[in-house]
Amino acid sequence: MEQSDQPFNFLEHFIQGAHKLGLSFSEEILWKFGLYYDELRRWDRSINLTGLRTDSERTILLFVDSLAGHLVLGNNPDVKIVDIGTGGGFPGIPLKLALPALDVVLMEPRSNKIAFLHNIIGKLNLPKISVLPRRLEDFDSRAVHEEKCNVAICKGVNVDHVLPHLDRILKKDGKLVVFRSKNIDNHSRLKGMLVFEEFSYDLPFGYGSRVLSVLKYKS
Repeated sequence: MEQSDQPFNFLEHFIQGAHKLGLSFSEEILWKFGLYYDELRRWDRSINLTGLRTDSERTILLFVDSLAGHLVLGNNPDVKIVDIGTGGGFPGIPLKLALPALDVVLMEPRSNKIAFLHNIIGKLNLPKISVLPRRLEDFDSRAVHEEKCNVAICKGVNVDHVLPHLDRILKKDGKLVVFRSKNIDNHSRLKGMLVFEEFSYDLPFGYGSRVLSVLKYKS
């Protein structure tokens, strides 16, 4: 990882990381990313939103890595997605900023993180994004009148805990997108799903390679 005696510049690192993924943003969107970063850093000091220790880790492992979701969603930017176990809003909020037409549901059961999510959504003035204060295994779309989603996304969540309950929130023709450090083993038990495609990419500043695994239900 890159070391420097200079003060950390979030936008400089973020812009370089986004460019590596083929993305660039307007001044308004960059300002919103900067505001999000500042709020996350402020809250992180008191309630440990992320578990990460450095500004570089927060920038690359959360903000930049989340943007890789555009590899899957970029051709369908107006779908409804659910971010399962979103924590501080990753990857759902960065993807919403990058692809404004997305309809985003942030699923998070922990009250301190729910409070942060409501706070940052308000500060960023984001439409078509909501917080679902539940665990996936406790969710019933009929009881809360929540329409099932086209795409479910997991980052930093054990997919083995997600798969048994996924049909509660994901449409039958939907996709599950998993952020991973390596490809899914062909012998993995995927509980009625199969690997549809996988995308490999490199994070900047020495943070290594990552994989997006896209799963679909077996027909």
